[in-house]
Amino acid sequence: MNKIKKMILSIVLILSSTIVYGTDYNATLGNMPVYAESKDKGVLVDLVKEIQKESGNSINIKVLPFASSLYMVQKNRSDFHIPLIKNDIVDVNKLPFTYSSETIFHVNFVIYSLKNKKIDINNLAQYKIETDRAHVAYFPFKTNASNSISGSLSKINDGKIDAFIFADFATDPYLKESKFKNLSRELYKVFDVKMVLPKSAKAKQIDTMLSSSISNLKQSGKYQEIMGKIDLAYSDWQP
Repeated sequence: MNKIKKMILSIVLILSSTIVYGTDYNATLGNMPVYAESKDKGVLVDLVKEIQKESGNSINIKVLPFASSLYMVQKNRSDFHIPLIKNDIVDVNKLPFTYSSETIFHVNFVIYSLKNKKIDINNLAQYKIETDRAHVAYFPFKTNASNSISGSLSKINDGKIDAFIFADFATDPYLKESKFKNLSRELYKVFDVKMVLPKSAKAKQIDTMLSSSISNLKQSGKYQEIMGKIDLAYSDWQP
């Protein structure tokens, strides 16, 4: 009888440890070429999957339109969103979310415009500029929301807007595949890229889990293997 009791106690302890240490998280990723194309394809998808392995937790991945992914975190329906540039012109305390402690990579925001229409980078307020819908508040001048990268590039080509500002890694593939050889590229700014967490009591726990996992991945070299594909210096190529 004692052996049976001990066996039952051992099973209970094993199950209890699984319940305590195994946590389910929901991650939403902004849908962009190369970064996150589906729940099974993309550099950032690979990163989240490695964080899942390293942490021993279950992470449910959803790839959504960028603004929708960010909205899910703001409404506390997602535990973290990837990626978002660090906004230095807005008080972080006034934002409807919080940033992760970790900077996961850096991104080059590029100004796309017509070659024969020189853009004054020091006076961008005078132009009609579009950017991704989730990033309109990230510039010290007015920008309009873009419905799509390819749509904004087409608008530049047709003279409907003066420029489009967004991440080169997301935008360049569209430019390379398009017929718009009369567009030019110019570096606007290199931003730190963070993960975004909800403003909730759970945020600190999520941040600790992410930071610890990323630290271990960096030590093993796995982090550089994944993120080195997108954490690149600006290349001044032209169509």
